[in-house]
Amino acid sequence: MLSSLGAFLLPRETPMAHGLLGLLAVVTGIGLISTQGDLSAFRRPAGQEGVRWGFATGSLIASYTVVDGYGVKALGIQPVVLDWFSNLLRVVLLIPVMIANSRRMPELMKGRWSLAIGVGALSPLSYILVLTSLDWGAPLSLVAPAREMSMMVGATFGMVLLREKVNVWRLAGCLILILGVVLLGFH
Repeated sequence: MLSSLGAFLLPRETPMAHGLLGLLAVVTGIGLISTQGDLSAFRRPAGQEGVRWGFATGSLIASYTVVDGYGVKALGIQPVVLDWFSNLLRVVLLIPVMIANSRRMPELMKGRWSLAIGVGALSPLSYILVLTSLDWGAPLSLVAPAREMSMMVGATFGMVLLREKVNVWRLAGCLILILGVVLLGFH
């Protein structure tokens, strides 16, 4: 939602009725998946703290999504190049952490190298695909909320693989999220 608002304000994308309905459906679906229909959690201190951290995290994600979208769309930066330099910056920023934990790192990574390589390959690829869709002309205000399909996939994996409780609210959230992404696809 914040990325779409940023896209309306900064690159001046024009909101369309079905896009706004799709955005509202995505936000509603995520809300239903995450709360399972129990809004009383927001009245508890831990729930309010979760909302604050969620909003802070979402704000940072929206910020880099809008900035990266601007870089790809307006400045013509190639998605792979942008992602490569972003990852290079992360490595540089994490060098002090790696040095501070240099003795523990081999122990912590024991038996996890293949998983680290898999995540290291797939995570950038997913974001490069998002940036490529922007490079090919897709509106940022539609691409950003469509990324939230990961909430539905995560909820589905949780229900199927981890045997998490399936209730009507979680299923409704998944269906509403899918409907929202479909609405976002019409432009």
